[in-house]
Amino acid sequence: MKVTVEASASSANLGPGFDVFALALDNPRDTVTLKAEKSTRASVGIDSVKGIKTPSTASKNGAGAVCLAIAKDFGIKERISIEMVKKVPIGLGMGSSGASAAAAALAMDQLFSLGMSSDDLIFYAGMGEACASGTAHYDNVSASILGGFVVVRVGKRPAAMSWPAPKDMALCLATPKLDLPERKTEYARSVLPSSVRLDMMVSNVANASLIVSGFARGDIGMIGSGMNDRVVEEARKRFIPGYDAVRKAGVAAGAAGVCISGAGPSMLALVDAKRYSPRDVLKEMIRGFGSVGVEATGLTTVVGQGASVL
Repeated sequence: MKVTVEASASSANLGPGFDVFALALDNPRDTVTLKAEKSTRASVGIDSVKGIKTPSTASKNGAGAVCLAIAKDFGIKERISIEMVKKVPIGLGMGSSGASAAAAALAMDQLFSLGMSSDDLIFYAGMGEACASGTAHYDNVSASILGGFVVVRVGKRPAAMSWPAPKDMALCLATPKLDLPERKTEYARSVLPSSVRLDMMVSNVANASLIVSGFARGDIGMIGSGMNDRVVEEARKRFIPGYDAVRKAGVAAGAAGVCISGAGPSMLALVDAKRYSPRDVLKEMIRGFGSVGVEATGLTTVVGQGASVL
């Protein structure tokens, strides 16, 4: 038995939606192929990884950890081999571990006809995220599985819902070339405040509400107006040289909103492509990094549709 699943990168938070909001990115994507063979005992092995290097031991690999967890919980006895084509860059704020974990969860569901719900898939994909980055980031994996804009609520099990992107919405991601710490996401979480002022919380709730309302109404401008965070980004921006310059440059070029993508260091801009050029916005964001002496690269894409069987 064999199945191949593709899952997209993602951008979490969108400013005030820390650990709750995420967007699927149409590009780049990870591909996971699973093969199952009869065996006297269950096992999972990483046969090959093309593209970006990841751990070759299943228990230390995000996709492998997902397969191991599902095999254990569903009593699967076959030998499972994994082949991966990894194109989502690691440690740049695009949900790299979430993409391959999401693909692995859907592939296991399809390969063994498990009939899991989307929330079940998100739960198991979160185990892969925890293996790779230290914490189960359900926002990232929800976007990679469901596509569109997602809101996730975490309890005993995550529950997520998705909205499609407004027509003409384009995305720009500008990535500075920086020396990053080991387990960057864990480090980025360690600098966050343990408490916040009431006025900051009120501001973030208002802005998060604007983002949800904007997706519900298909209003790119409303979404962008809510992409302002007074808590997480205030703590993290000092680790991204040029943060203020990039935001200012992106908005001046036509971006509806600009924020840190996930834990960074990439910066995300939302653009109404009917009114402004995404390439021009990206060019100005890269120039913003350059204004403080930081080299950067970037890409333009659109909102992705989520994981799919190829």
